[in-house]
Amino acid sequence: MARLALVALCVTTVIVSSSAMSPMDFGMTMSVRAYDLVCWYEKLKQFPNTDSDGYTMQCFGQAEGVKKQITDDDMAKQYFGDWMIQLAMSGLPEEYGSTCDAYLMDADKAPAVDESDALNDGQEGSTYPFQGFSYCLLTKLRKKFGEKAIQAVKDEKTHQKKHWMSTLLDRDNEFRARHGSPPFKLIRELNDAAQAWADKNARECNMYHSDNDDPGRQWRGDGTGESLSAAPTVPKEDAAYIASDGWYEENKDYPFSSGGYNGDGNDALFKKIGHFTQSVWSQTKYSGYGLAINPECGDQQIFIAGRYSPAGNMQGAYQKNVLPARS
Repeated sequence: MARLALVALCVTTVIVSSSAMSPMDFGMTMSVRAYDLVCWYEKLKQFPNTDSDGYTMQCFGQAEGVKKQITDDDMAKQYFGDWMIQLAMSGLPEEYGSTCDAYLMDADKAPAVDESDALNDGQEGSTYPFQGFSYCLLTKLRKKFGEKAIQAVKDEKTHQKKHWMSTLLDRDNEFRARHGSPPFKLIRELNDAAQAWADKNARECNMYHSDNDDPGRQWRGDGTGESLSAAPTVPKEDAAYIASDGWYEENKDYPFSSGGYNGDGNDALFKKIGHFTQSVWSQTKYSGYGLAINPECGDQQIFIAGRYSPAGNMQGAYQKNVLPARS
């Protein structure tokens, strides 16, 4: 049976207490939070033009890296704003810097709009250093993408969290709907098989595919499809987005304009598109996911495996199962 209970939201209030911090330290912490929220939405969440590599390589952790270099309040007053502009803001689209850099140059510059609810800083009606910068980023996000962006931030980041598996399933199904494919349904046995393979990859610090005839790839007498992903030390929910977004981003190489893929799965093109085609394969009905973490694995510490049935990527069936995106 499909195990659908896992897609329920786990509601959590996400507030950082300011009582143990100096106002300056709290302000930097909120600046990092706001920056990471915008980075998350711009690179991972906004649909469908995602940039999973840009998230891990250009923006996630950049603001936190700046903060870690600050050792006291005096140093923060002198360097935090400049270093954020030089080392972090380039990871975001230019319009954020052109609008919000002024708040980094003046830690006490008052915000134009109250974004305390979206940021969930617990400081409604109070002020702290660099508050204007934090609020400016969220205001710019709102103006660029509308209220849906702020609601997503609150629903998945600042007011509550989603289980990583819910995130992955929901995202895969968003992409499937874009191509006219029915939603995946989670299956316990596929979850277990995917988890076993993710565990193996994590133990070995090596992401690699299982063999098609591996006993663990069989379900109800047939082989299953498989997609893999590896991510650095990010929140599990973000690793789920990196996986699903990264698989789907292969669509840029799919030859829709020339009638679709006709190969046998052993050519160079298939290596560029095989995760995408499995993600949207219309005859695939069921999925399962596993996630494992090994902090000793260097840059890539989070391993995700997906298993699918009926398996996609069947030779001769691409035109029927991989349809162009709907407008």
